[in-house]
Amino acid sequence: MSSIVEDLDATLKRADVRVARKIERIVRQALTLADAPAGKTDANGWPEGYFERTAGCLAGEEFERPEQLPFEKREEW
Repeated sequence: MSSIVEDLDATLKRADVRVARKIERIVRQALTLADAPAGKTDANGWPEGYFERTAGCLAGEEFERPEQLPFEKREEW
């Protein structure tokens, strides 16, 4: 066993149930991320097709700016 596995095992044995569950969830998420296939990226590091998929996705949406609130009054110096 590697040192990290031994450390994790010892930590989980010492921890209460709530903390052990949190640690387990974090480790499982890290393993999922490590196993995820790497997507192809363009020369700038963006996922291929990112801008083609997102450009114009809010087209037709109406944006309204809310009314300006009054300025807050601050103490004089």
